[in-house]
Amino acid sequence: MLDGLIIGKASKSIAPTIYLNSYYMHFTHGMSLEEILEDIISAYKENNDVVLGDMRALLDFNYLNDKVAFKLIQREKNKELLKAVPYIEFLDLAVVFYLILDEHKGGQMTALIHNSHMESWGVGKEELYRLAEKNTPILLPPEIKTMKDVMRDFFRKNFEELWVDNMLDDLLEFDLENPALYVLSNRKYINGAGCILYDECLRNFAILQNTDIIILPSSVHETILVPDRDNLDYKELQSMVTEINLSEVPEEDILSNRIYKYSIHDCRISLIV
Repeated sequence: MLDGLIIGKASKSIAPTIYLNSYYMHFTHGMSLEEILEDIISAYKENNDVVLGDMRALLDFNYLNDKVAFKLIQREKNKELLKAVPYIEFLDLAVVFYLILDEHKGGQMTALIHNSHMESWGVGKEELYRLAEKNTPILLPPEIKTMKDVMRDFFRKNFEELWVDNMLDDLLEFDLENPALYVLSNRKYINGAGCILYDECLRNFAILQNTDIIILPSSVHETILVPDRDNLDYKELQSMVTEINLSEVPEEDILSNRIYKYSIHDCRISLIV
């Protein structure tokens, strides 16, 4: 359950929702109220020009076939939501469905699919999954990068004026590769944890690494992949995930405190107890 701020014009039928919960976390970590307000205003300005075409198109599922996608969310903490939306259980998670209606500089315009939508469209959960399984990898292609490359991209994007290649190499010289860490998400870094459901994605990576893969649920937007070289302490990894979720991840972005294993032999993902 989130608190959202909607700033809209009377002349327009849609407006962006700006969720406030993560701002409170930033505030408790030292972000000033003035900075938060500036960020909210900036988010509004980036998204207030969003235009959706004919709203009647949302009533005809024929116009929406290629817009259905899936994402992974917590199951336990979303019990109330799951009463109102179609979903498929996956381990301790839930696969839910949404429409990707538009993309723009500020992000995506999406709409979560509810049971009432299914009824009005006359489609079932199985049909939604079939379409989402086909569409999601096309709309949100997967991408696997080393943790070092992800951090390099972050510094390049956020500290461009200080960018010095050699200095950054020195900064990232600490031992990120033992064990080797890889980040799996989609190219938008939005709801990227769902990439573990893509056909062949984990299989190809496991074949490349020639071993089973441990999956750490970093957030709903990405997972961390660790090749299982028989030198991993599963309990330590699970404790690390739990600690990071508590201290670093906004509550609405937490995926799970459990960790998973992808088996190269039977091509299945299972919970590590």
